[in-house]
Amino acid sequence: MKNRLCRVCQFPSTLFYRDARTFFKCPNCALIFTNDLLQKKLEENHYKTQWQTTDPDFWSSQATNLISYIGNYGILPNNHRVLDFGSGSGQLAQELQHRGYRMTTLEPMTDGYLKDQNYPFLFDAVVAIEVIEHLPNVWEELQEIEKVLKPEGVIIVSTGLTNPFIDLPDAVEQFKEWWYKDDLTHISFFCNQTLSVMAEIKNYSIEIFGDKVFAIKSRKP
Repeated sequence: MKNRLCRVCQFPSTLFYRDARTFFKCPNCALIFTNDLLQKKLEENHYKTQWQTTDPDFWSSQATNLISYIGNYGILPNNHRVLDFGSGSGQLAQELQHRGYRMTTLEPMTDGYLKDQNYPFLFDAVVAIEVIEHLPNVWEELQEIEKVLKPEGVIIVSTGLTNPFIDLPDAVEQFKEWWYKDDLTHISFFCNQTLSVMAEIKNYSIEIFGDKVFAIKSRKP
């Protein structure tokens, strides 16, 4: 099988694992990715089904966790604007709004893409909860996010990172059993090494919190 170019660093990547989809691993940044994408209609139906089955208590817990992260960067209720990028049903934004944040939602299926928006202000923070693993064009979306973010703003991202197994001898077997890869809309799987390479490419400062959350800030020249 031919090499595939990594969607983060463009390094030639080789076969890592195959089931119903084919996954590649980048030898440079350790991104695991697939180019097998769902048809648009199937993808939209999948997302809408997820919106309908999410327990409201889940979003309350998510909001509590998120506040603990954005608070590290001085993003406080009443004073700061936050964009929920890939907001889905909007329940997370509702929770944050109830707690005093000035929220704006962006869900491509209902609002269109970020590049097509015309906000009259910039945001103090952009949150992307369980979004980045879905994006076929990671850099394009991050570039659009930077355009609507204040120079001192922060991007908070949550996704399942492969840190617990990516460097182990049985990484392929652990990936095979990893539930997170079984969502057919998940196409990219990041780890600390991936984020380190991303920081070098874009001159980002990336702070990583465990195996689920990281924060991106741009280092201005």
